[in-house]
Amino acid sequence: MMSQEENVLQLGQQQPAPPVRFEIVPDELYAIVNLHDMQQGANSFSCWSYVSEGLNRLGQKELAILIRQNPGEEIHEYPMDPLGLFLTVRQYAEQGSFVTEGDVTEFGESGFIDSKFRAMAYLRPLGIAGMEEPNSVLSCVLLTEDELEIARRFGLTRVLALLGYTFSHFPCPPWVDRGRNSCITDDMKAAMDQSILAKVPQFAIPGVRVQLAGTTLSIKCPNGLEEGLNELLQQIPEEAPLVVSGELDPDANALLVWQATMENGPSAITPPGSDGSKVCGCSVLFFPEQDESNAQVVEDSFLLSLATPDWLKMRKALMNGSEVKVATPAGGTISIEWYQPEVASTAGIGAMLTELPKVELPDSCAKIENVEVTTDHDVVGKVSSPAVLRQYIEAVQYTILGYFVDRKASDSRTINVKCEITPGNKVSWNMSSTPQEDKIELKGIELRLADLPTPAVNSDKVEFQLVLAVAPKA
Repeated sequence: MMSQEENVLQLGQQQPAPPVRFEIVPDELYAIVNLHDMQQGANSFSCWSYVSEGLNRLGQKELAILIRQNPGEEIHEYPMDPLGLFLTVRQYAEQGSFVTEGDVTEFGESGFIDSKFRAMAYLRPLGIAGMEEPNSVLSCVLLTEDELEIARRFGLTRVLALLGYTFSHFPCPPWVDRGRNSCITDDMKAAMDQSILAKVPQFAIPGVRVQLAGTTLSIKCPNGLEEGLNELLQQIPEEAPLVVSGELDPDANALLVWQATMENGPSAITPPGSDGSKVCGCSVLFFPEQDESNAQVVEDSFLLSLATPDWLKMRKALMNGSEVKVATPAGGTISIEWYQPEVASTAGIGAMLTELPKVELPDSCAKIENVEVTTDHDVVGKVSSPAVLRQYIEAVQYTILGYFVDRKASDSRTINVKCEITPGNKVSWNMSSTPQEDKIELKGIELRLADLPTPAVNSDKVEFQLVLAVAPKA
């Protein structure tokens, strides 16, 4: 990542000029700090970059932060706050809690780097050149209190687009400008309160992308999302309108920007040299029970006026993971499409599923001796979320150990538990114990496990097993 020789330093030593490599956790977590020249239109300036190294082995994508150098600051006077952030994210990753694309971390009144920044959004890599594996990195963008409020109400993409428009950088500036003002004004907030999108229930659903290319408006959803959409839509009357806020579409070369009125037509930002042929919207408004189906731009989003038969077809496709196309009288097409999400890095999956923790309950007369995922880790990464699976396996351990908290063991025995998870949230258990087997006991354990929510797998099956020892308490 660095063209010059790296320095490995302990925290607390005097800050050297970049490039430098700080050791945050010995042999486990590092932060690489460098200085880059950046361009904003005709203006050039310098930014310090901070890239973590070591989060990936826990299944967490590495983090990258750019901080603009203020006039008068020496090159060695870079803020040290990102190093503390990397350490905190690592601590959460060790507990199986990860930040992913589209997530937002809130900091409270103290803020981060500056008290004005109350939250951090995580995005696919922005402005970090030379990354060997860009899919294993998340860019960090800071939000002010007003920007956070709008992101909560109308979706993160609306704020990112306004940042991009304010700073003339597509899709949004990757750097932190500590001197900047919020891109959300009081007048904007007042106008947004009166907008059509503010009057319809809105749902932020990770992974949804909406794009207009030519005469085709595509609503793209990640494989596996249909189960969550099914549960959501079952709770909403078929005739009720709803808004789904989407994420930045990496395939788009234009991004709609919010504006109070459409008097002068849509407003969008594009990267240099783009023809703007693939326009990403910040959200999509489904408006059923209309005379005919059509699509139009409203503010920074797409409004779908849908005839009842067309809406029912689209609603069904969203709920069962199928694809559908609806023709409009004007010759356009509205489609529901599905895509395969990016697979986490193999190294991260391996660390997450190979080094599974063995849970303990002091009051239980049972002890976990071994726990392992027997399905190939590459397969797990393609068909399910390794993080969710890890959390489920921990819950299984707690549940089984909890079964033996109020029970006394008259003799010692070993219980083997094998689990198979298949599509449709179906789970099956195969249990045995030696030297003798108590079928009533094993059935009691299985009934306890039935109360746990089963993680989703997209295809194939995922298997894991554990061994526990039951013995009389001393």
